[in-house]
Amino acid sequence: MTKVIKTSYLLALSLAIGFLSAYTALEDIRVIDGDTIRAEAKGKEIKIRLVEIDAPEINQPFGAKSKNFLNRLLYKKNVTLISQGEDRYGRILGEIYVDGESANTSMIRSGFAWVYDRYVKDLSLYKYQDQAKAENLGLWQGDDPIAPWVWRKQK
Repeated sequence: MTKVIKTSYLLALSLAIGFLSAYTALEDIRVIDGDTIRAEAKGKEIKIRLVEIDAPEINQPFGAKSKNFLNRLLYKKNVTLISQGEDRYGRILGEIYVDGESANTSMIRSGFAWVYDRYVKDLSLYKYQDQAKAENLGLWQGDDPIAPWVWRKQK
């Protein structure tokens, strides 16, 4: 039931953006970092910020590995965006799907991003994060990893 409500909510938000429909195929994808990509949608270049996750900054430990992992997830795959609005920087906010699987969730599950506490709505993401921690996956291999929002504040 929650998934149906979430999908309906996302559909309404997606349609409000205008040129993007609820499910938009992406082409010419370029990964900027572990939670941001540039892509072409319906002939227009857009910048997309993956919702509910925060990946290490490029100059932060595991930053480059996070970017590379997302790049491998998206490379030469069928990638679809479910848009959820726009942020104050003009980026499209959304969830990215690769062959039907959420790349946002895959980033958490594989230990290459944190659940973004400030913006998370899907609380089930915490179980994937806890599992990645327990298995020492990705950034959880490091000694006392620092969340990106803490890292940015310190810099």
